[in-house]
Amino acid sequence: MKRLLDMAAKVSDQAEVFSNRNDSSSLEMRNGKPSDISASIQSGYALRILKDGRIGTSYTKNLLNREELVSNALDSLKGKVKAGFSFPGPSEIPSAWEPDGSVSRMGFHDLHSRSSKVLDYMRGKIDGQIDVNTARGVMNMAIMNTNGLDVSRKSSFMYIFASLLFPNTETAVRKLYLSRKVGDFPESDLDELIKLYTSGLPEVDILTGRMKVVFTPNTMYTLLWRLSAATSGGAFYNKVSPLMDKRGEKVLSEKVTLYGDPTEPEEVDQHFFDDEGVPTKKHTVFENGVFKNLILNLDYADKLNEKSTGTGYREGMWGGETIAIPPGPSLKCSRIAAGDASFEDMIKGIDRGVIVLGVLGAHSGNILNGDFSVGLNPGLYVENGEIKGRVRDGMIAGNVYDVLQNIESVENRLHDSFTGGKYPSILIDDVSVAAK
Repeated sequence: MKRLLDMAAKVSDQAEVFSNRNDSSSLEMRNGKPSDISASIQSGYALRILKDGRIGTSYTKNLLNREELVSNALDSLKGKVKAGFSFPGPSEIPSAWEPDGSVSRMGFHDLHSRSSKVLDYMRGKIDGQIDVNTARGVMNMAIMNTNGLDVSRKSSFMYIFASLLFPNTETAVRKLYLSRKVGDFPESDLDELIKLYTSGLPEVDILTGRMKVVFTPNTMYTLLWRLSAATSGGAFYNKVSPLMDKRGEKVLSEKVTLYGDPTEPEEVDQHFFDDEGVPTKKHTVFENGVFKNLILNLDYADKLNEKSTGTGYREGMWGGETIAIPPGPSLKCSRIAAGDASFEDMIKGIDRGVIVLGVLGAHSGNILNGDFSVGLNPGLYVENGEIKGRVRDGMIAGNVYDVLQNIESVENRLHDSFTGGKYPSILIDDVSVAAK
């Protein structure tokens, strides 16, 4: 990296080299039998240069030809993409949690053992199909730039993802166990999954109308996708956010506090700098319903005459090569603050409503404006505090800024979500529910 940086420094005003290496493996068991095994090692290097107020980029999966990488970055300057920011210099960055090696030593036998424990616990308790996906990974990342920054981080993870499929469907109730160390799925969480599955076995038809709706952690991205889009620096720079000129105003229920904090001691991917080398800290976007802060990377912070919020990351909505994606505004390690209601009490308080356990079509609607219209996949119907069964062909629709004004209660516990982040379930009143 140092040699590449030195070469780039000779032909630019500033230069940055980003490298990453991800080593992962996974085992998928469908209906109790292995159906897919995969292992991969991905690595690469990305170069960014600043010259005459413009930015040039290039990337490669190896460093066999550094000259070509620098040449490609210089060629990309012809695109005349303006950049008024500077790369950050060194700063006091605490040491993150160091992986203990237990995850890196996991083999397919270990993954199979973890999956088998889930299957053994579930068998005899339900008659349906049980799918379990188990994976482990170790990630290494480093950044160097010509302003003296030289940082690196390493993290590890393992997860077990359990799905209970309803008969003759691909619709399922699902739950994720995520850890930075080797561990087993808590039996209490599996018991909760079994209870929801059993409650959803009967199919029920319901009447279209407005009713109470519970968004569970795995469906929270339906709402957060829209909030993140509107609070991104890009939306403000292009003046297309519905929250323009509303910073400091209450725009959601006081029960909503949304933040990201990669520095939390128990965070699986704990880190103290983002993918641009900017120090991270707890970053609150909405506090008790009040719109507090934008999500900014270096580029949009400069364009808006503000400071980066340490939220510049190389990631895309639909995945992709990390090194090929330029750093953009993104709220990492996101959280919705817990409330004071148990999940059981939330359900008991519903006279008529649905529990949203999965959605179809979260990408539909005007995301930036906050609109959504999604299918229930599945949704459980609740009447007088009791789950009656699984809704047949249901949908919910609304606007995130309207529905998040009508929050009745927020669960007192956070759960890992397979879309990232930790969230509670949220009970919302007066949501439009459509059914056949």
